[in-house]
Amino acid sequence: MFNDISISKLGLQQKQNTTSNAQVKTEDTSIFGNNLIEDKKTLTKEEIKAEKKAKKEAEKAERERIKNTPDGIIQGGRQGSSAGDCWLLAQMNSMSKTDWGKKAFQDAITKEQDGSFTVHFKGIGKDVKISQKEFKKAQNNSYYSSGDADPLLLELAVEKHFKETNLNEGTIYGNSLAGKDSLQYLMTGSLGKETTSSEVAEIILKEMGKNKENNAGFSATYIYYDKEQTSGGTSHAISVQSVNLDDKGEIKDVVLLDSYKPDRPYKKDYRTFIDEMQLFGFAKYYPKTEEAK
Repeated sequence: MFNDISISKLGLQQKQNTTSNAQVKTEDTSIFGNNLIEDKKTLTKEEIKAEKKAKKEAEKAERERIKNTPDGIIQGGRQGSSAGDCWLLAQMNSMSKTDWGKKAFQDAITKEQDGSFTVHFKGIGKDVKISQKEFKKAQNNSYYSSGDADPLLLELAVEKHFKETNLNEGTIYGNSLAGKDSLQYLMTGSLGKETTSSEVAEIILKEMGKNKENNAGFSATYIYYDKEQTSGGTSHAISVQSVNLDDKGEIKDVVLLDSYKPDRPYKKDYRTFIDEMQLFGFAKYYPKTEEAK
């Protein structure tokens, strides 16, 4: 079932640092050099206060832009209160760590002249329309994610597609980590796989740890039993952001991202990761002629 996971098929290459010392040396006249630091020391209290205020205003404006304008970048949509689509947000957060996932998101959403949006599911050759009214209504509904226009529009588009085709019983509440109802399939045509095998998970995670910049091209998600969710706990899907290896090339810990806390990635030691694992999902984009069987 997992015979597509061969090291030779991954075709990984580490980037070589070819930048010479001469290339990285900066001139004394650079605006990022000592002159700027000296100027900082001469600022008055009023000027420093004004600078801080301007910085806060710029950060606020940027948050508003991310919230209201899709830009093809997944930047921390916070999971809603009851949609139950942790699987979907986990796949978004994991795909955004790969080059193919970033490209898929860049091509995913078009804002039309009338203010509506078109979400392109290239994996299935389908466009889904989201009106400005639907978008604004969802922004004011705690059921959906908040803080980033891109995840919200993708949520709405997946939900519409599921209702139209009766996939996953027409709802985004709960789902598997692979297959024709997965985000990676809708966006790229890559089915992905899911497994309970710690041996398979270890193979993928080690490859991700060897190429942290692009996670060796793998988008990985993880389901475990989260005792903090609801009164008795529940199964919860989160994103594997990166993997840290020790000096011997063994897995030391795994960096995870919970869509309820999208600004706070955290580490889990590998033994705990495996002990708590209920399901491990992974995908790697292949042209359709090479898609793993």
